[in-house]
Amino acid sequence: YGGGRLRWLLSMLWCILRYGSRPIDYTRFEFHKKSSRERDKYLTFYRYRRLLDKFGYYNETTHGKVAVNNTFAEYIHRPWMVADKNTDADVLREFVTKQGVVFAKPDNGDQGKGVMKISASDNAAMEEVLSQCKRVPYVIEGVIGQIPEIAAINPSSVNTVRAYTLLKRNGETQILGIMLRVGRKGSHVDNWGSGGIGYDFDIETGICTGYGRDKKNTPYTFHPDSNVQMVGFKLPDFKNLKKTIIGMSQKVPQARFVGWDIAVTPYGYELVEMNCPGGHDFLQAFGKPFGDILKKELK
Repeated sequence: YGGGRLRWLLSMLWCILRYGSRPIDYTRFEFHKKSSRERDKYLTFYRYRRLLDKFGYYNETTHGKVAVNNTFAEYIHRPWMVADKNTDADVLREFVTKQGVVFAKPDNGDQGKGVMKISASDNAAMEEVLSQCKRVPYVIEGVIGQIPEIAAINPSSVNTVRAYTLLKRNGETQILGIMLRVGRKGSHVDNWGSGGIGYDFDIETGICTGYGRDKKNTPYTFHPDSNVQMVGFKLPDFKNLKKTIIGMSQKVPQARFVGWDIAVTPYGYELVEMNCPGGHDFLQAFGKPFGDILKKELK
């Protein structure tokens, strides 16, 4: 940013004390460019932590990927199964062979960590998931097909819409943000925390309105690997996407602040994961603070 190191360290320290922001919040939300009034509108890490018990409600319907897949079955069309300590190895092998390629996800994993891509001929990967699921349950899922214009941005990953919803006190759903998460070349996950890039979309038109950003806050107009221009890109059948988002948010009213991961398939929009609570950083990484709205509704 220029200037002496001490200046920025003192500024970051002040923001920890005054706004509850970690240094990563300071850089991600570009606090060095903002006034005190602007900074105060952000939901920072420590403010987020203080509101956690009011954001979501984990119970048997939402705790873990297995529970989410069962609860939101009407929004999930891909074949899937659970692998745990009781799973017969032949049953798992038969499922993988039938699908050809599957993704194995730890039941309570996040940020794409622990996800394995397994082909029917990959015996080492099969043995690995059989070993891992003795300790932690895994969801084994068939590959999600995505429409060509979404796949073209990065073919190696399923590039998903991330939508944030807030269930207000009057029972209405407010869509806070709609983004598209895109993986990097060769990666099979699109998660921001695993090197992916996020692009922000206007919630009224479904059009990408500005620079994409990765977790290091690097701006991108074009995807750096495929060179697809994202500014001006429009999500297909946007009206149906919003209908899907609102429908899912109303299904478990106890979960008030949720981040939804949604695939754009040839058969329509499909739920990939429910993240409850939704997190504070990616939501606000594109210059729009939501601290005031969340504090007001969840106080």
